[in-house]
Amino acid sequence: MPAWGDTIFLEAAVIISHSKAAQMLLNRLSGTGVLTSGWRFTTCVARHLGGAAALLGRYDEARQHYQDAIRVCTEMRFRPELALSRLQLAELLLDHYPAEKKEALEHLDFATKEFREMKMQPSLERALRHKDILKA
Repeated sequence: MPAWGDTIFLEAAVIISHSKAAQMLLNRLSGTGVLTSGWRFTTCVARHLGGAAALLGRYDEARQHYQDAIRVCTEMRFRPELALSRLQLAELLLDHYPAEKKEALEHLDFATKEFREMKMQPSLERALRHKDILKA
């Protein structure tokens, strides 16, 4: 199967928390060097690898994938995926690296601003929920 197909299945596995499928697809996609998908499904593969690693409790690996995604999306000027990658890194930091709250908030602020400008309402609401939790 092409990498873009595996990426779709990986995203679905993470959304429904199917650890076994996420593990298999993470293993299959990790060694390929593919960081973005093709024209059929435009996304940043590294971001999805980060989601799978986080689901599996491999937080350091997830962090590295998110950092790769941020680097690639910045270089490509892939604005929606950059904002999503920074949101997911912020969530990871808030949940598993409490000493790095300041960095998490910087990522969250960036993502919130971008989601608002791009009118990505569901993602904006997700980011704002984290901000509300932090204020409480």
